[in-house]
Amino acid sequence: MNKQLHIIRTILILATTTATFALDSPVAASPLTMSTSHEAQAWNTLQHDYDTPPPPLKQLPDRMFTEKEIQDYYGSVADRAGAVADEAKDFYTHYPKNPNAAKARKMYFEMLHTAVGYSSKKRIPELEAATAERLQNPKLDDADRFKLSMRLLRSTVSGRKYESDDAMRAELEKRARQLVREYPNHPDGYRYLMNLARVAPSAKSTALAREILAGCKDEKARSECRGLITHASSIGKPLELALTTSDGKAWDLGGLRGKPVLLLFWDSTSQFSSKAIYVVNNIYKTYHPKGLEVIGLNFDDATAKAASTVKDYDLKWPQYLDSKSAWKLRDRFGVETLPLCWFIDKKGILRDIHGEREPIDITEKLLAE
Repeated sequence: MNKQLHIIRTILILATTTATFALDSPVAASPLTMSTSHEAQAWNTLQHDYDTPPPPLKQLPDRMFTEKEIQDYYGSVADRAGAVADEAKDFYTHYPKNPNAAKARKMYFEMLHTAVGYSSKKRIPELEAATAERLQNPKLDDADRFKLSMRLLRSTVSGRKYESDDAMRAELEKRARQLVREYPNHPDGYRYLMNLARVAPSAKSTALAREILAGCKDEKARSECRGLITHASSIGKPLELALTTSDGKAWDLGGLRGKPVLLLFWDSTSQFSSKAIYVVNNIYKTYHPKGLEVIGLNFDDATAKAASTVKDYDLKWPQYLDSKSAWKLRDRFGVETLPLCWFIDKKGILRDIHGEREPIDITEKLLAE
């Protein structure tokens, strides 16, 4: 994916998922009279700082922002949120009997989430401690405790994405395992681990799949894990595949020795197939002139629906659209989720399997061999 598009997507995601400076839920001041003018001034200043959003990142007239500029901006938002958190803590610490002390505690917690969600890694232990304190509240039920834990996960993972994709995935894995330990009967912990297994390299994917199989009771997830393990066992081995494409031509993987091949397993209904088709189609346009071969293996129940998708995207690479026989291929290869990209090298060896990861790097690697 183009880096600028990735950056824009990150901005949009954060704009909808990360806590803001209390724009949606302002904390109203207590109508009670302040005990001293100094306390009143401190509270008014705190509420002003809490309710005032950070300056927006305005579009430049002549160019896109660089990744560093965007990171610096969100770092400044995190620092500002951390400063307001400190201000709120200072207020309820110095004025514990003030009628707005409880509101200041809430402000502190909200601003910690904002700081961490906007990349303040140093604030994570503080947010963990504040969350742990709230989890001890005997008035909370299991649903409330789970919401607190999920919010901690989302904020910490969101903040680490500015560091690197690997850091973000490591944080998600850590937090997902914590959810599994603390809420073993709730599916979300395993769902997050499943998301990681889908995009991880084969060895990591297999390890995660076995871990999920050992504890998860959801049969759909267990079935997908078995498929991931099957995939991983196929990597490094020769792959044989011969079929007739939608235009009536014979297609044999064995006849393509000397060329890398990308197999895209897809359908018209899965959530990410449209994106995968778009990405693979661009890869075909870029790398087919350099020797890459691509074929689509469709698993729609209705062939007409698949044919319509091929037409809409103007796909020039061959497609297998036999709805009656497709499931035999799916069972043979252990395909449990779609879309899926399989990469075969010039010797006919299955080298890698991608779910939602970008396939450009492996494509270039196989072409260079």
